[in-house]
Amino acid sequence: MAGGTYDFLVLGGGHNGLISSIYLAKAGFKVAVLEANKEFGGGTRSEEIAPGFIADTGGMVHNLISRTPIVREDELGLFSKYGLEYKFMESLCCSIFPDEQHLILYKDIDKTIEQIAKFSEKDAETYVKWNGYLAQLLGAASVGAVGVIPAWGPMQNVLSRSEMGMEFLRLMNSSAQQIVEEWVESEEMRVTLTRWCTEMMIDPRQIGTASLLSFTAALHAPGNPGAPFPIGGCVNFVNALCACAKDYGVDLFTEQWVNDITVEGGEVKSVRTKAGDEFIAKEAVVSTINVKDLYEMLGDDAPAREADYIRKAKNSDFVPLNQAFALKKVPEFKTGEQVKDAFCIEFAPEEKQYLRTFSEYLLGGFSPELPLITIPSLNDPSRAPEGCSVVNIYSYAPWNLDGDWRNWETKGDELKWQLWEFFKSRTTNITDDDIVARWGKTPLEYSEWNPAFKNGDIGQIGMQPSQMYDFRPFPGAGHKYHGDIENLYFMGCSAHPGGAIAAAARTGIQVVLDDYGVDFKDICKK
Repeated sequence: MAGGTYDFLVLGGGHNGLISSIYLAKAGFKVAVLEANKEFGGGTRSEEIAPGFIADTGGMVHNLISRTPIVREDELGLFSKYGLEYKFMESLCCSIFPDEQHLILYKDIDKTIEQIAKFSEKDAETYVKWNGYLAQLLGAASVGAVGVIPAWGPMQNVLSRSEMGMEFLRLMNSSAQQIVEEWVESEEMRVTLTRWCTEMMIDPRQIGTASLLSFTAALHAPGNPGAPFPIGGCVNFVNALCACAKDYGVDLFTEQWVNDITVEGGEVKSVRTKAGDEFIAKEAVVSTINVKDLYEMLGDDAPAREADYIRKAKNSDFVPLNQAFALKKVPEFKTGEQVKDAFCIEFAPEEKQYLRTFSEYLLGGFSPELPLITIPSLNDPSRAPEGCSVVNIYSYAPWNLDGDWRNWETKGDELKWQLWEFFKSRTTNITDDDIVARWGKTPLEYSEWNPAFKNGDIGQIGMQPSQMYDFRPFPGAGHKYHGDIENLYFMGCSAHPGGAIAAAARTGIQVVLDDYGVDFKDICKK
């Protein structure tokens, strides 16, 4: 039997749970992490899908965490002490269009302009001004990503005092599609830019998606090392975090699925797992699990107003269908080899069909024509044997396929193969005979693979504007990282800025430590 008494209990052993535990332990607290699965990592994991072939089976893009002190200053020693290594590429993403033309966004702005000019000289001339415009808005957009978010009222007040602050408020009340139509004439460029915003897992025509456009300015920011991914797979990132946590005395538990929370006198006192183990929290519980599951466990102990908001919380507009293939060859694309400069290779239909597809997701429809391809083995020889490759084919999909999520049980494999067939059709050298092994998860299978992905939602709850900043996970809780139960904190995807490998818990844990009289800056010096 496990169990025991700790100062802090951290629910969930994804990268945010592990990061939370490390900073708490650095502050001198006794900490335990309770993970439901057999391995740590949550939505950030890797798997050897065939001997010598290592595929990332969850999150792949480390762009946001690479801007934090955890990476830029090696704040936790993940690189210098625990062996983590990143590879940085010249481009994060590119688009390939139906006519096999492509558009690459490089960190080098001049090379990007050359790409844009293939489609519009006017857009190429405008791009420097566009990038400068977005760069001025990036600070506001990054609130909560690199620093603690403020309360909603003060945030609005500060933004309203400057011209660019007001412009950011306009973006928060605009869609990405609306803003790119103000600036961009070529549909290829519009699709490339709004495709970036769909990583929020909501339609680019939804109000609020425009704020994500500002992150494209970071591509060309001085000091940007390029698009990062971990050598050897995300498992090395997770292993580095686990080793760091253990060195600071954190107790790490797997297969400890928390299903009951004890509340007495308005405070959380303990949790109990399916295995029957009880863990007592002398100070607080930090949750990185899905906030809907958390409030379901609280039951009648949940504050009524909060429970009502959580009950009404919306999911994302669409969810992921992800596959990884171990191949005997390296793919060659019909558009040419230059697209391999980009970490993310995104196929894009013509704009009208592209936008129509996002409407279809809400109605249960699926299209195999918008996959995102990554081939990490191109730049990381440890991922595949020489001459071979690991290819991820990641696609958006509806949760309620053809109106009912249960249809994934009977139609999932068919749709996986549709994506494979589309991918093959855009290459010159790949056949079915090149498959060594295949791994894949439908949205339904993802919800089983990681219990936090309720209804297949990799962000836990949707990233609509009504559920971001101080509204995540419900109004007024965002800046405090807790509700009326003051010693029950929300971190990770259920807090702002939502889903992504962003180390969002680093910002939230600053609030926790402050509540317990600890200066976060002092902790970072240790």
